[in-house]
Amino acid sequence: MSAYLLDWAMLLTRWLHVMAGIAWIGASFFFIWLDNRRQPARHAVDGRPGGELWAVHGGGLYHLFRHDGVSETLPSEIHWFKWEAYVTWLSGMGLFTLIYLLQPQAYLIDPRVFEMSGTLAVCSALGLLVGGWLGYEAICRSPLKRNAGGLFVAVGVWLTLAAWLATELFSGRAAFLLMGALMGSIMAGNVFNVIIPGQKALLAAAQRGETPDPMHGQRAKQRSVHNTFITLPAVLMMISNHYPLLYANEYRLGVILLLLVTGGLIRIATVDHHKGVKRLWVPVGALLALIGVIVLCAPRPQAVSPATESSEPVAASGTVGEQGALREQVTHIIEQRCAGCHSDTPNLIGLTAPAAGVAFNGWEDIQRQALRIHQRTVVDKSMPLANMTQMTDAERQMLDDWWKASQ
Repeated sequence: MSAYLLDWAMLLTRWLHVMAGIAWIGASFFFIWLDNRRQPARHAVDGRPGGELWAVHGGGLYHLFRHDGVSETLPSEIHWFKWEAYVTWLSGMGLFTLIYLLQPQAYLIDPRVFEMSGTLAVCSALGLLVGGWLGYEAICRSPLKRNAGGLFVAVGVWLTLAAWLATELFSGRAAFLLMGALMGSIMAGNVFNVIIPGQKALLAAAQRGETPDPMHGQRAKQRSVHNTFITLPAVLMMISNHYPLLYANEYRLGVILLLLVTGGLIRIATVDHHKGVKRLWVPVGALLALIGVIVLCAPRPQAVSPATESSEPVAASGTVGEQGALREQVTHIIEQRCAGCHSDTPNLIGLTAPAAGVAFNGWEDIQRQALRIHQRTVVDKSMPLANMTQMTDAERQMLDDWWKASQ
């Protein structure tokens, strides 16, 4: 596949993934809100009591009614909310394959974290996803399923173990993305394996005139609660690749765990709000966890290597000759380490245009992007990606000197 067509494949797959994800999570949020805001119905429908809610949207008035229990008299057409989840997962795995599995050297591997071959990286990533999902299923089907608190703790420990493994094996960017993919797989698996089959069993029993087995409803509710908790952290993990400040630090495991806590508590706070419940510790806990993330991700003072310790920083008031020499050195570093991806004619396989739309075609481009260069190469060291071009500490120190001299 040519680089041009590969770009289009990634764009269209990402587009589909985002659209399907909005539909899935939007529907999920709507029904949770509906359940929490409905009031006891004034009149029964088909002889059955239930809850109702009136709403206005798009110029129309809606009367929503939820039956208590399942009626044996069902309409010929019932809308199922499942394809949003399936398409989101399938398109997400397609995008993961196009970007990470087809380009493991660029996106999965960081020799500073763990050195391995591309084949081993791909197998390890797939193993993490499959093993993580199977482990979750095994925990949920164990005797712990009868103890909601114990099950919640066990799932949390399992996700912690998966996060530790991801941060020990893969690049920071890949570790966060893999955790998002694992949580998305758990959510989609809950829909496919438990929630939809449980709902079908309930309706089938009602149509046969039998009393539905409450187990189906209990299991579906349990998995829905899990999905509610991990929705927001999963979304944040998915978009984390746009924000190296999250993963380009030494505390990636701590950041992931605190983001799980933050997202889960924010979701609980919104549900509490719908129910009219006030628990101050929930939003306070979310805020403290978020502050913890900000602290962990904060830039640290740079360690100066012996090779660069004796070099004299170039002052802003340096001579014309010193400034000219610094300009030549910085230009050389950018051309050698960055222009392979960030130029109008990138030479990295798979690129037909400057990565992220950032091009360094000359000194003017370098000066204009000075802040961005400093942030990515010196502060969070997220660039070059996986340090593929092997930028040295001395070169990063040179870029730092240049940045300080320009201020």
